[in-house]
Amino acid sequence: MKCQHCKKQAILKSPRLCEDHFVEYFERKIGKFLDKYKIKNKKLLVAISGGKDSVVVSYVLSKLKEKFNLQIEYFFIRLGIPVFTEKSEEIATKVTESINYPLTIYDLKKEEGFTIMDIKYKPCSYCGMIRRYILNKYAFENDFDYVVLGHNLDDEVFFIFNNMFNKNITQLQRTGPLTQTIKDKKLVGRIKPLYFLTEQEILLYAKLKNLPYVGCACPNSLESTQKKFKKDIEFSRDQKLNIVYSILEMKKYLPEEKVELKFCEKCGFPTTSDTCKFCRTKEKILSTL
Repeated sequence: MKCQHCKKQAILKSPRLCEDHFVEYFERKIGKFLDKYKIKNKKLLVAISGGKDSVVVSYVLSKLKEKFNLQIEYFFIRLGIPVFTEKSEEIATKVTESINYPLTIYDLKKEEGFTIMDIKYKPCSYCGMIRRYILNKYAFENDFDYVVLGHNLDDEVFFIFNNMFNKNITQLQRTGPLTQTIKDKKLVGRIKPLYFLTEQEILLYAKLKNLPYVGCACPNSLESTQKKFKKDIEFSRDQKLNIVYSILEMKKYLPEEKVELKFCEKCGFPTTSDTCKFCRTKEKILSTL
């Protein structure tokens, strides 16, 4: 099978590209994302966990920094998961050192008084909320334009189907490549430069560029719904893209998710109740320690 642009051996069926043209395609795809969503002259907080997605997006953004005049800070949250956190931090440090950037480390135990392992019941279900809260809070307090996440096309397809399976139709309004920053609500927008790239493409790019990444899953997520979904249901690259494009088009006709936001009585950040979920969770955990 030959590359669609030259006579070299293709390393991927769809798109049918050789090694050189694949790397070029991959980086151009992220550049087009930044162009399309006007991510230029922006200050970005890049969440790097040590996994392949965050490592790849961190690396590619460092290459595109000058072209798009980006101010970038790399941010790692030390969650306190034995062995896994240490390995993840080692990878995040190695990656940021290789691209000549400092790494900001947020120590959950030091800053908040607890670790993820202090959550005794389904820690994985709280971890995402805790990370989102910390990223938004730090980004707002330090005047960032956007938080950069490593979510990919496969993640988005799971999000779509998981909400459809659970009849959470209004939740589909939350899908998309970016959310806008709303300063008066203390909400910093999030962008997903890997939104239109598959997990397979990201893994291939990481290997071709010899990028280090944590090759094992977090021990708290081994039985997660997302892992079971990806194992049981398979779509082609084109099918995944068509699913996402269809939902983005359908969003125009879905009812808007009406959420009345106020500010948490304890921390002052946005919530739908008097006290935000992060503060309620933190208070509950600390009361058991």
